[in-house]
Amino acid sequence: MKRTRAALAVMGMFCGMLALADVAHAEPTATDKAAADALFTEARQLLDAGRATEACPKLEESQRLDPAVGTALNLADCYERVGRTASAYIAFGDAATLARRSGDPSRAEEAERRADALAPKLVKLAVTVPEPSRVEGLTVLRDGQPLAPALWGTAIPVDPGEHEVEAKAPDRVPWKTTVKLDVPGTVQPISVPVLAEVERPPPPGKTAQRVAGIVVGSVGLAALAVAGGLSIAAAKTDDESKPYCLPEDPNKCYAKGVALRNESIMYADTATVVSIAGGVVLATGVTLFLLAGAPKSPDKPARAWVVVPHASPQGAGLTFASVF
Repeated sequence: MKRTRAALAVMGMFCGMLALADVAHAEPTATDKAAADALFTEARQLLDAGRATEACPKLEESQRLDPAVGTALNLADCYERVGRTASAYIAFGDAATLARRSGDPSRAEEAERRADALAPKLVKLAVTVPEPSRVEGLTVLRDGQPLAPALWGTAIPVDPGEHEVEAKAPDRVPWKTTVKLDVPGTVQPISVPVLAEVERPPPPGKTAQRVAGIVVGSVGLAALAVAGGLSIAAAKTDDESKPYCLPEDPNKCYAKGVALRNESIMYADTATVVSIAGGVVLATGVTLFLLAGAPKSPDKPARAWVVVPHASPQGAGLTFASVF
């Protein structure tokens, strides 16, 4: 029986039945006693009428105003009638403690007997937090109330019904789940996952720089597209000039062939210039975009990839390179 009373005392912390705990409190006034008596009488009438749901809150307030063994026993009985097994279990334990300290062993034994009968019917919730999930600043809540780290992994009796478990931490995405417990004598485990990191948007300056990079890069791409079109025009015009040139010597052409050949060269030269300019503009846009998201660390410089245009008598092109 001592073990039962010890267990009941511990569980009292979990269910928050502070109104029934034997703690130091001010002596109730005459007004408090009168109100408590009226509430108790009304609650008993409701219980006799089968309206336990309405009676329990009145018994809670009566016990708060003027703690008494009889009120505590009736409150525990009321909880049991409405199916709040964990609350009833704790209330019977508190009633037993109050009865023994009041010199009423018969009521104490009755309260302990009722608590023992409820023990196998309790439903329990065990919230576990694996080591990887224990990020800095983690707070775990059960039904909106913080769950102390010492209680993580402990199977705690709860009243049947739905219960909400949530976890939150600075710079992490909150997590929440709801479980329904209604099978007597069972333990429902819940494991808190690793909270995902919050994706923070880049600073306003970085965002503007990225937009500028996209715009500039788009202009560069457009220029390269134009250069490609000029190159195609150069090749086509060169092909058109061939019928006006001597087959044995393609460099000797009639006037129309010379004109077409010069036009082809103009297209080709323009394509080269536009290609180089477009490459430079594209490289600038890519650099602006990549550097906008590059981390700044005093220990390790940020690296970005850029496009570097090149040109030579043999042709032109783009080269990828990394910069710090």
